[in-house]
Amino acid sequence: MKVIDFQELVLSVPNLSAYLTGLNIYKNRNIIFPHEETTKETQITIDILKNSVIVLGVTFRAINKEILVEDKIFILDGHHRFQFIVDNEIDETFEVVFIDLHGVNIESHNCELNVDLDYFVNKIQTEHSFSSEIKSKYFIKVNQEEYCSRSFTNIYDLYQYKKELMSEGIITPIANNIDTQKIIINFTALKSFDFSDTIIFPFKSTWITPRFDS
Repeated sequence: MKVIDFQELVLSVPNLSAYLTGLNIYKNRNIIFPHEETTKETQITIDILKNSVIVLGVTFRAINKEILVEDKIFILDGHHRFQFIVDNEIDETFEVVFIDLHGVNIESHNCELNVDLDYFVNKIQTEHSFSSEIKSKYFIKVNQEEYCSRSFTNIYDLYQYKKELMSEGIITPIANNIDTQKIIINFTALKSFDFSDTIIFPFKSTWITPRFDS
């Protein structure tokens, strides 16, 4: 994709490239991919679309008088807005931020624990033999203590288990910049190379910074 009209954004993160531009998202929907699922109930309106930016992670190929990016673009923030545009066939230009997909900070989205801690630990031990004695790069973090299981050998299966725990009401997503008195549950954080045009992670899998929603 070629971008001609753009504005460079000054970020607090050194050496991270980001540009504000206009994009017809509907016409480019075949090269824009979500990395997270959406929920059915949303509050998206045209006013919201026109007063916010959708953040798109890209791989830059050239930056000069024009910008060239790979034709595989991932939504970092704005999944529900993207889906609203596509579902309603809104053939208009909206403001977007193109940012270096491989330079953003990707954290595990916080979840609050809705059950007793002992119950939770017993549950993950019983269901998948999670233990704090096992070491692996695929883990569930409970109050900064990592629990691993030999049953999980890839990030995709781990996040499917997270989806199960959320659907059972065991854990509930909460923004990473909000304080809570409840116990926080995290999972191994995704990396940019985990994003795929064929696999979508569960709702609220990632907390990506910098953010542009203030």
